[in-house]
Amino acid sequence: MVSATDIAVGLIAWAFAVHLPLVYTVLGLGWILPTLELIGYKRNRQVYVDLAHNMANYLITIYAIGGLFGTIITVFLAGLLPIFTNIAGALLWPVWGVAIVFGVAIALPFIGFYYRGFGRISPMKHVIIGYGMAVSLTVIPAMFRLVFAFINYPAGVEVFKDNSSIVGFTLGINWSQVFLNPTYAPLFLATLFGAIAMTGILISSIFGWRYSVDKSEYRLVGYRISNWVGLAFGVLYAVFAVLYLYEVYLHSPTVAWSIFGKPPAYLPSSLYPVYEPTMILTGVFYMDIALGLILLVLIVLSFKFINRSISALKLILVLLLMVSAEVMNGLAHLPYAIVPPLSAVPVLVKAYGLQFALQVADTLKVSTLLTPDLNALLQLVSVQPGLLYGSFVVFALFNALLLYVIYAALSWKWTPQALRVEGQ
Repeated sequence: MVSATDIAVGLIAWAFAVHLPLVYTVLGLGWILPTLELIGYKRNRQVYVDLAHNMANYLITIYAIGGLFGTIITVFLAGLLPIFTNIAGALLWPVWGVAIVFGVAIALPFIGFYYRGFGRISPMKHVIIGYGMAVSLTVIPAMFRLVFAFINYPAGVEVFKDNSSIVGFTLGINWSQVFLNPTYAPLFLATLFGAIAMTGILISSIFGWRYSVDKSEYRLVGYRISNWVGLAFGVLYAVFAVLYLYEVYLHSPTVAWSIFGKPPAYLPSSLYPVYEPTMILTGVFYMDIALGLILLVLIVLSFKFINRSISALKLILVLLLMVSAEVMNGLAHLPYAIVPPLSAVPVLVKAYGLQFALQVADTLKVSTLLTPDLNALLQLVSVQPGLLYGSFVVFALFNALLLYVIYAALSWKWTPQALRVEGQ
């Protein structure tokens, strides 16, 4: 029987699975494009500028779609987990606000200025605008990753018993500790380097596929340089992902237990029932390691061969790795929406008693934070299961369409900048 929690988690995971690959590539291109342009000007090679100019089409195409699914996630969270949204919003509203302002009011105009500025302003000024775009795009995940770190380990949060509250307590926050969350820095840096690596592999995959029918310098240069980007930043991603998992192991017992398959050594057995995860995701964790190693082999082979099969495999596997790693990280929190910190347990027990400490932990579970109206959705799916199956079909078709949009945007018919200028 499908539970209400399963439906809620599935919907949010689906939205994230579509949203994240798109915004990852937007973030990656934000840094790659001005760098390509700068290399082109320094080496006096127009092909690098052409690469930046034409791939900016993809940046514009995908930014709006990624933003749309970000909005869908917000709606899901507000509609399906209203208490969680209220808690996270009340505590971290400056974080949400900064991310929204940069996403709408700063990054978006920067993208437009950058794209329209090709050939219209001086080269170095245009590169500066490009890096301004990259920085503004980076602020967005820097803020949202703080929310993810907060879910892992709510650093700086204080709990006060309050009988007038509907949940029996109120929360306060110490902002001097929020940004010192030990899981935050490695998570953010893994996200940034992973986005650049994924984008590099994505570009090399599509350019390698297209090279078989378009053996141009444009395709060859794009293929080779994106291979190096994928390799170099993929290594950096792996380093900070390992550091992130280490910090998660030390500070987030439920997430660590879910990913590694057993409770952390420091967790008292008396607290096993409190921190036991809903899902053991060790299989997904090992699959992600295997996918990373396979991708490493494929990238190395790509330096020697330009092969359509290798290119297709890289495209599929890098998207699979990115989505599965993100979904694993999200599902590992279950049954909690916010994992209660182990360090808070003795403090709450001493101040308010064991029963209150257990009440706080139970309140932070996903099932507690769900809206009661979701039960109506569960009943509807029980009576009309075709709605669920039809949604799966639409989901599959939509994701296939997104893959085609990614491919079409990066393999768009291009004209060298020099020929465009002459044609004008």
